Amino acid sequence: MKPRIPTLFFLRSSASLRFSLGFLVACGCASPPPAPAEYEIVGYYAGWTAPKFPPTPANIDAAALTVLNYAFLDICWDGRHGHPASGGLAPCIDAGGRPSTPPDGSLVLGNAALDPANLAALRELAKANPGLRLVGSVGGWTWSNRFSDMAASPAARRAFVESTVAFVRHHAFDGIDLDWEYPGDIGVPCPAGHTCQRPEDKRNFVALARELRAALDAAGAPDRKRYLFTIAAGADDKFVYDPADSARWLSELAASLDWINVMTYDYHGSWSNVSGMNAPFDKVDATLSRYLEIGVPARKLTLGLPFYGKGWAGCPPGPAGDGLRQSCAGMARGEEDSTFTFAYLAREGYLSPDALGEHTVAGRGFARHWDRAARVPYLYNPADGVFITYDDEASIRAKLAYLRRKGLRGAMFWELHADRDRTLGGVVARGLQR
Repeated sequence: MKPRIPTLFFLRSSASLRFSLGFLVACGCASPPPAPAEYEIVGYYAGWTAPKFPPTPANIDAAALTVLNYAFLDICWDGRHGHPASGGLAPCIDAGGRPSTPPDGSLVLGNAALDPANLAALRELAKANPGLRLVGSVGGWTWSNRFSDMAASPAARRAFVESTVAFVRHHAFDGIDLDWEYPGDIGVPCPAGHTCQRPEDKRNFVALARELRAALDAAGAPDRKRYLFTIAAGADDKFVYDPADSARWLSELAASLDWINVMTYDYHGSWSNVSGMNAPFDKVDATLSRYLEIGVPARKLTLGLPFYGKGWAGCPPGPAGDGLRQSCAGMARGEEDSTFTFAYLAREGYLSPDALGEHTVAGRGFARHWDRAARVPYLYNPADGVFITYDDEASIRAKLAYLRRKGLRGAMFWELHADRDRTLGGVVARGLQR
């Protein structure tokens, strides 16, 4: 999905503060669908960033968001949670922050030291911003290893559903987001003796979603609210199609969801030594067009925006002299591993504002380039062969114009700490008139 541990989305009462935007027609081609009257802006807050970036009004502009997704919660099994091969296992902690041995499949907190205080701080943030809704996100790249076990068992699904309802009520949250990466194609492999994926994962996901939607609706009636239920979804065909090469499961899944946060990024990354674009426009368009073609309504899709990039080192200049699509020596060192957040690029002098306040001025020996087809910038330093792919104000605006033309539900981004100077988030808020 995004740089996550450690590497790393509708209905609301008419009183909610949301977006109003007139219909824009920006091309002379066939008329696009009418733009929605309201847009979602979904921002992830990574709980583990709290020691350096606590969830306070000083750090989070809640007025610029409609939904804040708290990442990540986990699934308990045999009294423990986590990934045995990535970060290890830890005792399960219940919704109140106490040690617990709940039924297998139960939703639990992910970080006993940080989550209780983070969740309390987010509740205070929401109290001061009635237009903000809080959603707990489960799983992520590292903690998706128990989804398959949970979804495959009616008893474990029931435990997950019941504990999810208990969580949103206990913490006065507004919903849940499932970040299963990925059904039938797990991101972080399991060690020997563990099962993290099954051919029937996607069918089981549909069953889980129906049961969870029914339970959230049943809880919402006496609570006088609609609890949100969203997922984070992959951008490639491996996610969209099941083993029978059918996408029907995904349209069935969407029927239970308020919307799908499509992770339209990570098209290129640290798994390849060839320099390339993290979130090029042509790939984003291909992904969203595929979702629409298989029958997912535009109003059930948000476009994912990366507030981070990736870097490679030892990249030859190539025929264009810009280091693009070159075989490199390895990954460059960024803020964390090969990740270069936008805030890091700006604070460390890789990028500086021009006369209009846009970050188009490169520093530290880098030259800024713009790919007209991909509609994204990139940096290249010929002295050491470092190539950095990222998104900036201009590329974010291009993607916002696209989502308006397509009539999508809104935008999602990963993540708040990566934009701690609020530069790109401000572009999104202004672009969607928040």
